[in-house]
Amino acid sequence: MLKWLGGADAPEHPMANLAYVKETLATIPAEDSMRAAQDAVQWLESIETENHFSLMHRYEVVDLIDAALKRHGQRLLDQYLALKPQAKFQEGLLWRTTTGYWKALGDAYLVCVTQATSDKNVASAFRKKIPQVVARAMRAQVLQIKWILMRYGYVGDSNWSTVVQLYEQAQSGGYLDDVIDIYGGAHGKGTIRQEFLRTLMLGVSSTGGLSPVKQNFAERAIAYFSSAFISSTSPTAGCNFFFDLNGGMAPARVLANAPSDARLFYFGAGQALDHAQHAVDVVNDTGALPPEFALNAGVTIDEAADTFLHLAFNWEKELPARDSERRKIATTLQVTHGFDGVLSAADNGLQETWVVENASIEGYGMIVPERRGEWLQVGVLLGLLPESEMPKWGAGIVRRVETDALGQRRVGIQIISRAISPATMCTSQLTGERGEPHHVVLLDAKPSRSGYMQALLRPESFTLRDALEATRTADGQSFMMMPSGMVESGPDFDRVRFKVEGAES
Repeated sequence: MLKWLGGADAPEHPMANLAYVKETLATIPAEDSMRAAQDAVQWLESIETENHFSLMHRYEVVDLIDAALKRHGQRLLDQYLALKPQAKFQEGLLWRTTTGYWKALGDAYLVCVTQATSDKNVASAFRKKIPQVVARAMRAQVLQIKWILMRYGYVGDSNWSTVVQLYEQAQSGGYLDDVIDIYGGAHGKGTIRQEFLRTLMLGVSSTGGLSPVKQNFAERAIAYFSSAFISSTSPTAGCNFFFDLNGGMAPARVLANAPSDARLFYFGAGQALDHAQHAVDVVNDTGALPPEFALNAGVTIDEAADTFLHLAFNWEKELPARDSERRKIATTLQVTHGFDGVLSAADNGLQETWVVENASIEGYGMIVPERRGEWLQVGVLLGLLPESEMPKWGAGIVRRVETDALGQRRVGIQIISRAISPATMCTSQLTGERGEPHHVVLLDAKPSRSGYMQALLRPESFTLRDALEATRTADGQSFMMMPSGMVESGPDFDRVRFKVEGAES
């Protein structure tokens, strides 16, 4: 934090001097990105209320701060995506710091836009920069929306109204489809229509069904596909979504009801739908992504393919019917989370009470209590204890998280077991030697008809190449088994399929 920010009797704003600005930015700590972002917020907020800056000078200061914070913004994203769900304090701090920075940067560019449109005597030298300023303000909006969605939050009307304001500014200025040097670099060019469609397509891509890592990859894929998206002011083939240019609602599928006074803008994936489906086909055929896609840090090939499949699924004209019918019910479940929570569920570990809205054969739709579930994200493992005369702990995985306008969170849970069994598991050699035992959770009481069982393990507990022996804690029954394949991995668990020795097949 700079010393000059606090004094009422401070002299002329230090950032009136560009040399001082450059000198100050050069002192940003290279390894402390959180401190850098926090300082940048204060710098941006201090110049936002400064009325004596010329438009060109204001823009030059914001541009310098923007450029200086580029690598810090990426580092904060990398740190956030590397967090485990249990690190809720660090997650909250990182999220607030990063969203605060993107909001401050976006607001600073918006002030430049407002000053440019209200000043009839804008210098010709700056007039050429107005499209770039509008495009940067739009990009800051999509980053704010991205970070809200990564925490499964609700994107409010103010965000969408700002997006509309910038779109209409470009439309009235006659540069909506001009190719602009938004930022330097290979991917720095684009049009404001592309930026607008990129924002809207992110809003209709059901990111509440993706983990934060997959959400980040989805946003980057949407940015890459933005030139293929299509739009129209009237219903058109391929435009499966609409948006109210009055800014009164989030973008939605055309099947949704539009306000009677809405100014409708239609849009869709266009050729991007084929591109996403092609990427999935390439992965299935070759085990690698198409060469034009670079993997983000921490994203696996399987996660990238899953994300492309998710995007293609949600961009189709119509969503397929559900596999099983949902029925409305009114009940509650005791919930615990994480591998350790599920393992110790029967021992009355830390639990929460969640309300069940609906249920099907496959799972539940539930309401998360207020101020609960700070660790909540797609892919988290849950222990579930239903209301019944003889309740048994089961297990489920979070598949969807959404937040409504009132801040209430709703989640979709897939049931993976209705009766879990704590157990230990160890390697078993032909010599009879046993390895170190590890705690596991059996998802099946006995092998299936084809001789298979599933279990939850801590990541990398075993190599999954050796013969293993599982011993159920409750009754001491043992099963000799060989790993058959990884079903899925979560933040703190592996779900593995095993072939049981001696079981019928």
